[in-house]
Amino acid sequence: MTTAIMYPKLSHQQIYEDYSAKIYRYFRYRVKNVWDVEDLTTTVFIKVYSKLEQYDGRHPFGAWIFRIAHNALIDYMRKKRESPVDQDTFSNMVATDQLPEECLLTQETTEGLWEKVHTLTKDQRNVIALRYLGDLRMNEIAEILGKTEASVKILHFRGIKKLQQLMEAQA
Repeated sequence: MTTAIMYPKLSHQQIYEDYSAKIYRYFRYRVKNVWDVEDLTTTVFIKVYSKLEQYDGRHPFGAWIFRIAHNALIDYMRKKRESPVDQDTFSNMVATDQLPEECLLTQETTEGLWEKVHTLTKDQRNVIALRYLGDLRMNEIAEILGKTEASVKILHFRGIKKLQQLMEAQA
């Protein structure tokens, strides 16, 4: 018996509109060069479109796309041996719908927070990045990282707890 391949009935444009900003943010946090971020984002969507018929529906569609993005990032890092972005680059990505004083305070807090994220374990950093920059659910993160949902929740909980302790110690 052959099983029908299941994939979302979304157009390429709809897929791009739904996921491009999230994929871009995920790469922007990890890669210094903006052109490389754009290239990686484009590469992900080329792969998604070319492999769309292979999506079988066993996992959430967003997790499938982020798995492709995660693998593209790993390949890129192996080739480039690039380190994550510096704090100045990351803090410049924050929206500025505030008064200048509020922007400065938010920027300082954000810089301090992401500085502390880099002190977490690699797994905790990945979970935090996928959760808050990729805006993914725990089950999607588990699928992307090849871990159980329970272990992802534990990594998230411990990472957040550690960040809270570090931020409170700073205050």
